[in-house]
Amino acid sequence: MKQLIKQFALIVMSLLVTSGLFAQVTTSSMSGRITEPDGTAIAGATVVAVHAPSGTKYYSVADNAGNYRIQNMRVGGPYEVEVVFLGYGTVKTGGISLRLGENFVYDAQLKEEAMSLSEVVISAGLVNPILNSNRTGASMNISSRDISSLPSISRSLTDFTRMTPQSNGNSFAGRDGRFNTVTIDGAAFNNNFGLSSSAMPGGSSQPISLDAIEQVSVNLAPYDVRLSQFTGASINAVTKSGDNKLKVTAYTYLRPKSFTGEKVGESIVNNARLRSSSTYGITVGGPIIKDKLFLFASYEYEKETSPSNAWEPSTNGVADLTNRISRTTVADLERAKNHLLSAFNYDPGEYQNFSSFPSENYKILARLDWNIARNHKFAFRYNRLRNTSTSLTNATSGPPSVPRNNNSRVGEYSISFSNAFYGNENAIDAFAGELNSTFGNRVANKFLVSYTKTMDPRRTSNSAVFPFVDIYKDGNPYMSFGYELFTYRNQVLNNTFSVVNNLSINLDKHTLTAGIAYDNIFVNNSYIREGTSYYRYASLDDFINNAKPTGFGVTYGYNGADPKGVEMSFGLGSLYVQDEWIVNKQFKLTYGVRAEYPMYHNSLMDNPAISALKFKDGFKFDVSTWPNTKLQINPRVGFNWDVKGDRSLQVRGGTGLFTGVLPFVWFTNQPTSSGTVQSPEIGITGANLPADFRFNPDFRAQVAKYPGLFPQAVSTTLASGAALAQVAKDFKMPRIWRSNLAADIELPGNMILTLEALFSKDVNAVVQKNMNLPGQNKVFFGPDNRPYWSGNKVNSGVGSAMLLTNSSQGYQSLLTAQLTKNFSNGLSGMVAYTYNVSKDVSSNPGSSAASAWTSNLDVYDLNNPQLSHSNFAVPHRVVGTISYRVEYIKHLATTFSIYYNGAAMGRSSYAYSNDMTGDGSASDLIYVPKDANELTFVDVAGKMTAAEQAAKFWQFVEGDSYLSTRKGQYAERFARVNPWRNRWDAKILQDIFANFGSNRRYTLQFSLDIVNAGNLLNKDWGHFTRSGLANQYDVIMPLTYKGVNSSGVPTFTLNATDIATFDTKNQQVKSVTTGSTWGMLFGVRFIF
Repeated sequence: MKQLIKQFALIVMSLLVTSGLFAQVTTSSMSGRITEPDGTAIAGATVVAVHAPSGTKYYSVADNAGNYRIQNMRVGGPYEVEVVFLGYGTVKTGGISLRLGENFVYDAQLKEEAMSLSEVVISAGLVNPILNSNRTGASMNISSRDISSLPSISRSLTDFTRMTPQSNGNSFAGRDGRFNTVTIDGAAFNNNFGLSSSAMPGGSSQPISLDAIEQVSVNLAPYDVRLSQFTGASINAVTKSGDNKLKVTAYTYLRPKSFTGEKVGESIVNNARLRSSSTYGITVGGPIIKDKLFLFASYEYEKETSPSNAWEPSTNGVADLTNRISRTTVADLERAKNHLLSAFNYDPGEYQNFSSFPSENYKILARLDWNIARNHKFAFRYNRLRNTSTSLTNATSGPPSVPRNNNSRVGEYSISFSNAFYGNENAIDAFAGELNSTFGNRVANKFLVSYTKTMDPRRTSNSAVFPFVDIYKDGNPYMSFGYELFTYRNQVLNNTFSVVNNLSINLDKHTLTAGIAYDNIFVNNSYIREGTSYYRYASLDDFINNAKPTGFGVTYGYNGADPKGVEMSFGLGSLYVQDEWIVNKQFKLTYGVRAEYPMYHNSLMDNPAISALKFKDGFKFDVSTWPNTKLQINPRVGFNWDVKGDRSLQVRGGTGLFTGVLPFVWFTNQPTSSGTVQSPEIGITGANLPADFRFNPDFRAQVAKYPGLFPQAVSTTLASGAALAQVAKDFKMPRIWRSNLAADIELPGNMILTLEALFSKDVNAVVQKNMNLPGQNKVFFGPDNRPYWSGNKVNSGVGSAMLLTNSSQGYQSLLTAQLTKNFSNGLSGMVAYTYNVSKDVSSNPGSSAASAWTSNLDVYDLNNPQLSHSNFAVPHRVVGTISYRVEYIKHLATTFSIYYNGAAMGRSSYAYSNDMTGDGSASDLIYVPKDANELTFVDVAGKMTAAEQAAKFWQFVEGDSYLSTRKGQYAERFARVNPWRNRWDAKILQDIFANFGSNRRYTLQFSLDIVNAGNLLNKDWGHFTRSGLANQYDVIMPLTYKGVNSSGVPTFTLNATDIATFDTKNQQVKSVTTGSTWGMLFGVRFIF
């Protein structure tokens, strides 16, 4: 009785102290049924599974139905399993390997005789993990064999998660990659803040060495309620563990300068042969106490130099898109630099022959595994990352109200000086502890605590403190210099604390799981847009002659102090319960419900100057409170049907609700722009600046000079041109309803054919609205009769007033056919085809609210964007891998592996090059004329007549596979599918091994990874292309809006200086960068 009370107390304490946001998948499980040969259940049979390398033992006893289940088992193997019952024989088997997050089905038959049996009854699912009773929705498992044998030149997890057929880069199931969740050993490794599309924090570096990863799983539709906090994919990885054998691996990976291709067709990539990298690492694993306590540790150092990918200036003012030559002239850049040096003693840096970008990082990981007792096992992991890297200047973003241009600061139109580039510093320290316990034969418990401390990133600059300046020419960017406009005091601290407890109880045909979870995310965001001030000039002459700027922007601290950043503390509590019901030996039903409750812990200040304002339809901002909290209930149900009873045909699926977490940068936009801890971001056009407003290199002095424009404290007066943001009070976290139906068919040769359908419907999509934008008050005449604005502000003194809110529009529909060859006789592989139709109202392409809004595209109104194609999905994708290993002459082994990806190079939209509708954003999709004369063109004096342009544009429409189908209609957002690209990666491994008379194998391994191998074979293969009329965001801009004529009909010109230039740009231009060329990585590894 005392022992029962003690066990009960342990369970209760675990439940009471736990809480967890992210989906922790860190272990595997095993289950099955023990019967006599006639199918009679053998209740009470003992099942013992031993992890042979470490001696770790797991126990279970068959229930009255003969079913057993072992949970929370170490990933990998091999395992040896013994089934025994008094009066029956003993069944033993070995060589079983467990995959992360999957249940291994092992059925055994015992005969009523006192002898040991040499064979075991194995279900089809045993030798093939796809045919598994626990599989319901779409998922992918990457084994340690895959990680070691498949090509990866970047040595990143994304090189392996890309094998998921429903993926597209970091996007899964047609959704924004920022809506994925990533855990490592149960600890949150999300890119929580969402400043980039990277799956994990760490900037240009992976947070954990690939050599420390044991397995990875990707779940798209898991109907297990323990998995949550994603609407894209749940990506889970576990690190390696030590065992009873001391194992040491020392390795290096080298990429000398000659290991990068430089030819893209007939063009040579500038400075391609400056790319080089070197990686050095060591892993150590082994016992501290045999069968009891184990250690695994890894260290890795990486250094890389890569081309900047900046464009070079011209000498004649003519851009060359193929060879990445900008129209900006050397003479003008030299003139600007000399003026900056002489007038301000400021050095803007290089403007041509740019130096390579260096990056450097190191990673440390240590893990302890402790078999405390027969029923209690504990694991603890710590890892650390430090990384530095360099990036180009921000492409197009700027202050509110100052019109945004679609052309980049680094590209065909413009050159940025090198001191306008910026550096990144990333730091991660993470801890995770996990206790797995069993209580008797029926109860299992997992208790996991993790803490991840992240600085991602802290930005740095080589520039002296100086304003950032954009110089324009002919209405487009021409050159930029100064302290990069989003770098000054820019730093993000993001700390995540998670606790989770899962309790499972086996009740014959039912396995009940209950969990309680809590997670806290703390963010300190020091994001100072235009922190050293921003100026825009219509020409270089205007700047040199100290003319009034055409635009100004700044964010400043009050009373001359530097801003300190804003804080947010967010919590999410979860309760969930689930039943796995074995209806019969062929059908399994999983059903459960998860309740999630968001909490906003920190208080916010009010700003009376904001609360006094009224916006569209009388809407008022309240920046003093977070959204109202509301409980979200997410039910799910999944099934698995063994149609024939022998696992040769499996039908599975399910449906349910999934709630994700928003990139927290969109939450911190509210306090950042509230004017309570620093000024809001301010943007003012030249027309609204004082007559005497001129350039001042001292941004503090400039702010102090105009107190009427720039108040020095929170007051009833709001700074002119302020950009405001608020999260709607009824805002809800992203939520989808996702359904899945699939069939897995066993084929000869240990192959599986999978046919799978996946459908997701947005319940709570995320959109931005500018509440300072009034309704349209005019309408164009003619065939393009969309409405437009003659004034685009409700409050003229406010730059923008962004409201983060929800939409129910959007869906993603995917059909996949996949053929998998599981590993046998040295051969494994897969090939899959996916058809994807995904639509949304916005991809929210930006980190600030106003940027995400202005970067969207629509015909009518960005506050009510139309449902259209998603930028995160391409309609067709083929992906495949094949790997073959052969051992020979007792001491050699060779492995050949190939990865293939065939897909379109994204999607494109067709829009005007400038703002047609007057909403303040160059984001207007074009009207496609029904004939050559329907649009009204105007002459470009001395260059192009209206008739010539009309004929040329009609030729453009007729020759375009998409536009030619939209005559008399508006173009749709991201409706154009870009050309197809075939990419092949390859890897060769050569092992030389011997025992040297001992029981230990010593292996010397050489490897060669080849990325984009097609380009190595032929310089015309494997490269990226884009339309010469497109910007870096795949917006194709064939026309420029020139105003209305006397009849109110919109008029246009071609987006080119003349017909010849338009013809030159109207083609697919090869991307002459190292992204289009081959690359190789040579590795040497010593294993003993």
